[in-house]
Amino acid sequence: MTEPFGRAARSTHSRRSLLTGGIKLAAGAAVLGGGSLLAASPAQAAVPNSPKFYLPGAGGNPVWRRTLHQPSWAMQSFAYDSVNGRIYFAQHKSGGKNGDLWLSKTDLSGKVLGSMALHGFGHGSSMGVEETGAGSSPYIWIESNSANDSGTRVARFRWVNGGTLKSTDLSAVHNRTPKVSSFHDTPRPAIDPHYKRVLYRYHSKAATRPWRIAVFTLANAAAGRLSDGYRLAERAIPTNQELGLTDKDLFQGFTACGRYAYLLFGGPNRPSYIVTLDLNGTGSSYVGKFRTNAGSSLPGREPEGIAIQRVGGAPRLAFGFSSKTGSTPTYQSSIFYKSDFRA
Repeated sequence: MTEPFGRAARSTHSRRSLLTGGIKLAAGAAVLGGGSLLAASPAQAAVPNSPKFYLPGAGGNPVWRRTLHQPSWAMQSFAYDSVNGRIYFAQHKSGGKNGDLWLSKTDLSGKVLGSMALHGFGHGSSMGVEETGAGSSPYIWIESNSANDSGTRVARFRWVNGGTLKSTDLSAVHNRTPKVSSFHDTPRPAIDPHYKRVLYRYHSKAATRPWRIAVFTLANAAAGRLSDGYRLAERAIPTNQELGLTDKDLFQGFTACGRYAYLLFGGPNRPSYIVTLDLNGTGSSYVGKFRTNAGSSLPGREPEGIAIQRVGGAPRLAFGFSSKTGSTPTYQSSIFYKSDFRA
């Protein structure tokens, strides 16, 4: 799952425009960027303005080469419970095809504090943590209902330390798959904990620029209100060619903070990029593409996951890398962050 880069193009539409997320709302009809005619739906409100992360600069590195619960399974994504000072990682077995995952809970330095086994969920390529208060276990959002190791739904379930879940445990695993009219398959969730929103990246019905992002309030998404009328925004993701990437620059995760989404791309021992999207933008537009050299000394370095952490009430953009040592191998996880903003 990759997406390209070329010359950055900024959206020319105002924040309050009805031309939002690649969908033009006109008299009784909505036209998808790829050309498909969809049923009419209520106009979307633009995502309110907010600062965007400034990606150059030193940043920080709070987690360095930490081994998670299952050393032979590689990190795929992570998310924060900033209220309780915890990180949750999704781990997948290299070469695995049955959708099994380990979740590792750690402190903010990456020290393992607990684990949870998931059977038949998917690859774990993106996840979110829904905080529930100090001393309380959060809800995990992640792909589920695996078909050939790829999730076909989005699950929301309570973290249980030492627990085991099957994706078919419907009493504990709540289906939170988007119901927007452009949705086709392959949904992946992320949570913006600072602005209390849930984002979905998914494959749409469009022939061109098929990948899209839809945004909902956390309250609506948690309650299962995920149809067209509840979305805050929806837009196409530029293709890899439009972003100037190759098919080896794999999509490795996404998150958002306010008006801006951040997408992570790269492959093993290859350049790694963070792409900034305006959630009020459309089509091939994007704000910028930044090549990060964070963790360049890591053996077998591969970008794996991006998320928002909150420290002292302020958000940070955290992004991770998996590395490996030995012939078995043993996988390790590292996290870096950026905390500076530009208007």
